[in-house]
Amino acid sequence: MFRLKLSALFLGLIFPYILVGQFSGFDLSKYRLPDIKTNRLDLNFDLNENGSKDFSQISNLDTTETKQNNLSGSLNFSYYNFRNSENYQGDHMISAYFSPRFYKSSINDLITRSDMINAKFFIQSNNIFFSQNMSFIEVDSYLSYYSSNDRYHRDVSSSSTRADNDAQYTTSLSIPISIGKGRIEPVEDARLAIYILEELSRNGKISNIPNDSVIIEMAKEISRIKRKRFFDSRIRKIEELQVIDSFLVANNIISSNDINYFSVLNDQWDYANGPPRESGFAISAGFDNNVSFNKFYQEIIFDNTDPIRSNSIKNVYELGGFLKVRYAKPINLYWQTSGYILTSYNVEFTRDPDHKDSEIDNFRTNIFRTDLNYSLQFLPNSRTSMELYIGGSFLNSQGERTLTNIDPVDYHYENNQLTISPGIELYYYISRQLRIQLNSSLHLYSSKSLEKFETPILDDEHILNRNRHNISVNLIYSFF
Repeated sequence: MFRLKLSALFLGLIFPYILVGQFSGFDLSKYRLPDIKTNRLDLNFDLNENGSKDFSQISNLDTTETKQNNLSGSLNFSYYNFRNSENYQGDHMISAYFSPRFYKSSINDLITRSDMINAKFFIQSNNIFFSQNMSFIEVDSYLSYYSSNDRYHRDVSSSSTRADNDAQYTTSLSIPISIGKGRIEPVEDARLAIYILEELSRNGKISNIPNDSVIIEMAKEISRIKRKRFFDSRIRKIEELQVIDSFLVANNIISSNDINYFSVLNDQWDYANGPPRESGFAISAGFDNNVSFNKFYQEIIFDNTDPIRSNSIKNVYELGGFLKVRYAKPINLYWQTSGYILTSYNVEFTRDPDHKDSEIDNFRTNIFRTDLNYSLQFLPNSRTSMELYIGGSFLNSQGERTLTNIDPVDYHYENNQLTISPGIELYYYISRQLRIQLNSSLHLYSSKSLEKFETPILDDEHILNRNRHNISVNLIYSFF
């Protein structure tokens, strides 16, 4: 009898850890995001007003009265659509933004007034179409319009004023197209499912160990409910927990659903949901393009005299090709690695429609770019995370330029820029009383510009090296 009780006690102590060990071999790369479609339409309005009034007097001789009023607001309309299926990944966003600001201040009889209105509209669409053998065609598009109008009036003195009117209008369009092979899948929902199961097992709430297929189905339920549209955050939380609870009950996973069970479920849902994890490999090559139309206007008026006006137009056309490689690998539940390389070669044409014959305002630039980054993450549990990362970029731009249109002087322009940015981010939960947070980054930048003329004595070289670093350490220890 004593041996039987001892055996029961021993199994009760080690059973939760046996269950946890059952999940450690799960391969996150098996997970595939299910068919999901999400739509969101939002309108956001914001209005702010503040003002002040000050009065000062010195010996009844010098009196100063200062007033200030500021009224600002914004209106933002946005639509978002996300779609994932076996043959398609895509997201679309439409946004319209309007932001006015009206400012007025005065010092006695001298008034300063500023009226600024900014507006922006953009449409962005990212679309990847997959075939059965994981080959894909990617078509992305971006259209934006931006306008800024600023009217400024200032009383310089009781008899002198200045008024400025500045405006800028920019329209941009880009439609890159590429073909490639492979696919990147988000797998953090599968990790969240494991976190929930591990913590339930530690608290003795699991009666049956789910196999990999059940865990994958649980992760799909998590993915669906996380992307469902809700209008109330409290209702969202209730329904999310109900969905996970229903799944665990329906699959006979849990042994009891008491308050401890729901506490674990709630805690893991709030604090184990992240960071993002991805799995897969994708390589693509394509055609890049971008068109930008820019118009600038300026007007200055002194003391009600005739206005001084100036305006300029700058259009930029960019064509080229690119090669992109993405890699993400969850080595196991606790280690994640990822990398990214993008290299491109574009030809950029800058044009001024109002001065078509100007060699100063109309020129071509050849641009070669390479961007890359790599990261290694250690995620032993939902409380501790560590990431080592390094990023870098190289840019070479060159072209022929002219100093003046009258008796032109031609020269060759070339610029090289190199950036390297390594860093580490650490949050280590050692115990309930001791936690360490570390953030450290290094930014190395080097630039070399060369203007080479036919006469070498006129050559000009500019070198710029910049080093920036940041280290932040935070240790928290709670004695009692």
